[in-house]
Amino acid sequence: MCEGYVSIIQLDLAKLFILSRKSMTLQLTVPNMACSACASTITKTLQAVDANANVQADPTTKLVSVETQASETAIKEALAAAGYPVA
Repeated sequence: MCEGYVSIIQLDLAKLFILSRKSMTLQLTVPNMACSACASTITKTLQAVDANANVQADPTTKLVSVETQASETAIKEALAAAGYPVA
């Protein structure tokens, strides 16, 4: 079998694994979110963890809602690393 086909099969299996994971919605309080720029940074940070994540960040209420296939731990760690730890 050609190496190119093996790579394609491995990539397809990886996609299948990701697609087979169930998404969940997390509601998080992020006290350090002060403005729309913070909300934008939070959104970009979470989409770096899960490109398909649906993120709603509201600096007024300090709430972040994220629908994702990534683990809650991965989401919280990414936020903390970006300077926005979850309360």
